[in-house]
Amino acid sequence: MMFVSAFVQFNSSTNTMSTNARLRWEYRPGSELFIVYTDERDTTAPGYPSLKNRAFVVKVNRLLRF
Repeated sequence: MMFVSAFVQFNSSTNTMSTNARLRWEYRPGSELFIVYTDERDTTAPGYPSLKNRAFVVKVNRLLRF
């Protein structure tokens, strides 16, 4: 089972725009792979918003049965 979600958020008090995208794949019951991309941009300057922060994370959960 695979899910993809994404959202864009604007913060008017700090003039920043944040983007978050996530892929979740349950490759076995109880075991998952997550791939997440996040960035934050400053919108105070004219033109294209400048990059403040960026992250790319991969996480694997594995269910162990005894």
